[in-house]
Amino acid sequence: MRNIFYFLAAMLAFAAAFYYYQDVSAQTATVTKLRLKAEDGLVIKAGTVVDDSFMEEFLVSQEMPRSLAEEFDWALDDDPITRVNLRDQVFGQDVSAGSFLQRAHFFVEQEDAFAMRIPEGYRAFSIPVENSRAVENFVTPASRVDVIGTFEVSQDVFVSRLILENVQVMAVGSIDSRGEFEEQDRPGYNSVTLQAPADLLQDFFAAAESTSSMSLTLRNPCDGVDDCIDDRGVSQ
Repeated sequence: MRNIFYFLAAMLAFAAAFYYYQDVSAQTATVTKLRLKAEDGLVIKAGTVVDDSFMEEFLVSQEMPRSLAEEFDWALDDDPITRVNLRDQVFGQDVSAGSFLQRAHFFVEQEDAFAMRIPEGYRAFSIPVENSRAVENFVTPASRVDVIGTFEVSQDVFVSRLILENVQVMAVGSIDSRGEFEEQDRPGYNSVTLQAPADLLQDFFAAAESTSSMSLTLRNPCDGVDDCIDDRGVSQ
């Protein structure tokens, strides 16, 4: 009888300890959400593309009690899958510093997201080009290039002329992000999409109509840009 009493007492003690542990664990458990870095004056503009450098510079992890998880269910969790899915997403609205990220901040339609990346006063347009006329596969989305036109001035006599200078590549073929271009092992393409000031395009298209071919020449990304930091992290 005494053994049964000890056994029941031990079971009650274990149950009490387990309940206490569960209660403490519930109160101390946390979830982690993604938010923008709190910085005075920081506003992430609509059209901003999320890439690895953006996540490193502007995203922070915010821990909060799990008891608040339901209230913040709309905020994006900070986990590897969410970060992978965020890459190449485009903000569809201005978002202030310190805000928790949510799906509503980003475009759903890829076409709208692409159009929002075009700066005011610029236009996006595509031109046919072969790999061999675009520095092979070294031209990628976000590259800066010059467009060279080849003109026949007389029979079998050709000259080359700069027809567009220091413009940005928005897409190579149908790929509009450098990350995806690299993931697909720099696939071949037969066109590129560029963006340039609208007031330059009338003369460009007039010249393009009379060219026998167009080539792209690759520029240093910091060439002609103030306060630029190149891919090596070196200030130019």
